[in-house]
Amino acid sequence: MLRIGTLLEKEPGLRTIFEGEEHAYVRCVLADVVDPERHLECRVLDVSDIPISIGEPITLEVIKVVTERRHGTVRFDCRLPATQQ
Repeated sequence: MLRIGTLLEKEPGLRTIFEGEEHAYVRCVLADVVDPERHLECRVLDVSDIPISIGEPITLEVIKVVTERRHGTVRFDCRLPATQQ
């Protein structure tokens, strides 16, 4: 599955545990390409920064969807496709 949109926010240089191993990641918020009012929270794994600036289009390859029922949010764990690296 792909998530495509406009990059609204990015927070580089973060670390997390994913599938039992520590990974670098960038926290991103995207405005969905189909419905710009819908914002998508994503973690781009295995990179400390992404070569995309705020306001530019971005495509992310979804690895895992995480639903946080307590807060009513959905987060996407993603990778940057080779075409955007």
